[in-house]
Amino acid sequence: MAKATQDWAGKSVKVKWNSVSNATSYVVKWSTRSDLGSPKYKDSTVVGAWMTALQPGATYYVTVAAKNGTTAGAWAKAVTTTLQPNAVSTFGSISAKPAANGVSVSIPEVANASDYQIRWSAGANENRTPDRWTPHFTPWSSAFDPATRTWTLAGSESDLTSVAYGNPIYVRAMARNTYFNSTYVRKSDQVSAWPTPTKPIASDLAVHFASYNVLCSGCEKAGTPSWSTRAPAIASTINAKDPDILTVLEASGLSNGSGSSQAYLDLDRRLPNLELVDASTMTVSKSHQGNRILYNPAKYTVLDHGVLSGIKDYEVYPESAAPDTNTPWAKLQSRDGSGTAFYVVAAHYGIPSSSYSQPRKTLLGQNSAQLLSALNRVNTPNASGKRLPVILGGDLNDNRYPEDASDGAQPTLIRGGFYDASASQHRYGTAKPTYNNSLPPSQQADDPNKDGQRIDYILTQGFQGSDEFVNNWNPGTSVVPSDHNMVETRVHVPVVR
Repeated sequence: MAKATQDWAGKSVKVKWNSVSNATSYVVKWSTRSDLGSPKYKDSTVVGAWMTALQPGATYYVTVAAKNGTTAGAWAKAVTTTLQPNAVSTFGSISAKPAANGVSVSIPEVANASDYQIRWSAGANENRTPDRWTPHFTPWSSAFDPATRTWTLAGSESDLTSVAYGNPIYVRAMARNTYFNSTYVRKSDQVSAWPTPTKPIASDLAVHFASYNVLCSGCEKAGTPSWSTRAPAIASTINAKDPDILTVLEASGLSNGSGSSQAYLDLDRRLPNLELVDASTMTVSKSHQGNRILYNPAKYTVLDHGVLSGIKDYEVYPESAAPDTNTPWAKLQSRDGSGTAFYVVAAHYGIPSSSYSQPRKTLLGQNSAQLLSALNRVNTPNASGKRLPVILGGDLNDNRYPEDASDGAQPTLIRGGFYDASASQHRYGTAKPTYNNSLPPSQQADDPNKDGQRIDYILTQGFQGSDEFVNNWNPGTSVVPSDHNMVETRVHVPVVR
């Protein structure tokens, strides 16, 4: 007898022998005992048979006898064999896909593996130094059980991977062979997926909403076009998408030299389907002057409007001297007869001064906490204790990194009851950043982790989900309109009674 081959994953060894004249079948016997006590048997009508349910690394004694009908001949001389461990092989392609409150990952069989483990995290790169997101791990599971090669991994509020944050979950699989080298772990390529987004209620009021930081006139970098050149491209980008409601940020500064109108008034004239909620001058800093809300008067009526108070402009140091930033709000009602009313907020947080001892993210998170308090003072509960839905668009000057900071602008709003509209049924252009640095589309690269940095957001409160979310990285104009891309979403706003 001799060992012919083995199936590591199947815990099986195939043995072979020479054929015997007049044999009609054979019987194989094996045991871990040298005296072949307590054996297992396998009948075979051909030369060769699989020994099954073997323990890796254990020594087995095996013999065979030829049979003619029910009569068996003598046992052959016993030989020894093992299920031989070898170095774990490389991974094939693994895949991740959306799941309820998390993602599902499936891996192929890895040759010579004895155990598998899955690592998942909010961090896009575990080799980032340091990897500041705390990773999650499944327990090591047996590679000999095919049912263990698919896992559902839960999103987490603590690391910003639950559905409302709109962030992907990054996954890597690991394999090892503890019978060969217990210290070596083979890793797969990283994959990612977003948790299954909340589905909007189709019967609620459909609203097409956009937000655009248009870069204030006079704030352009050297060598880039001025407002008079950019304004037609900005208007073309907006009119091509024809949103129902638009929040604009930084639409300020003189539109065409001394004595000309402010940029937000110039822009308003270029948008035939939209109208400013408030066109009055505000005593705020230059860039914040242009934080404005526009709406389609054929679809909505303005019931009320104002400016949220207490949202500090941390561009100014110290905090005792920091003025309120201009954060306009509007209470709109649909003209479709449904009675649907909701609030719109245009938020633009300033980049905090480096003189503050607190980290930038912490200060931007404080801006969001201030916004939540101010909004609740305006959006008071009705007799049933319910507040109206809110759509917030703006530039929060805060992106996902560094990974160890979960107290930033967007997370604070999410924990306050908002939902990121980018957690959508359909995403477009979200692999690219929303801040384009005035680069043309040909130079706007996809993030290698498939999730572009975003500082421009659309967030909703009082309802969840969106039909689609678009980062308009290629506006289709010959002039780069702004150093930000316009973002847009399609949502369904419920009526509150």
